[in-house]
Amino acid sequence: MSQICYNIIKQLLKNKNHIRGLAKLLNTNQMTVLRKINELYEQNIVDYKVEGKNKVFFLKKTLEAKQFACITELNKLFYLLEKYPKLRLIIDRIKKHPEIKLAILFGSYAKDLAKKHSDIDIYIETRDKKIKQEVEAINSKINVKIGIYDKKNLLIKEVEKDHIIIKGVEEYFEKNEFFD
Repeated sequence: MSQICYNIIKQLLKNKNHIRGLAKLLNTNQMTVLRKINELYEQNIVDYKVEGKNKVFFLKKTLEAKQFACITELNKLFYLLEKYPKLRLIIDRIKKHPEIKLAILFGSYAKDLAKKHSDIDIYIETRDKKIKQEVEAINSKINVKIGIYDKKNLLIKEVEKDHIIIKGVEEYFEKNEFFD
């Protein structure tokens, strides 16, 4: 699977879109997007609806689509670590913490807009303030938000817009009910 396919899936996780819209978002030509969309269609990952004269593509609710969505989320974490190696220790400690089931990076790092003095914003699904303190103790720039995952919550809406899942990819999709 090529990087452009993962980027298409990443965009379709946010919103359904047509070929021209995807090409613009991915900064590539429409023919390349069309070829990759056709590959994803053949693999039972995307489908489309005709709206007017356009085909509007979306992720199917299939096992294949869910697996590729999970891989896409893991891929986002890989590229984050490649670009910001200083986050390795933080992410490693969170991944190894036995009580953390869902941890999501959001804010400037997730949007790829981080500056030298940017905070590291992390959401952890827990009510345990001890876990919040443990994670914030890893690095002084870490700002942890905790709470139960509720899609109506403004914080969760912000997290869902631009995020990188540190731990709990499948749990995230279950809570998000994306593939139900």
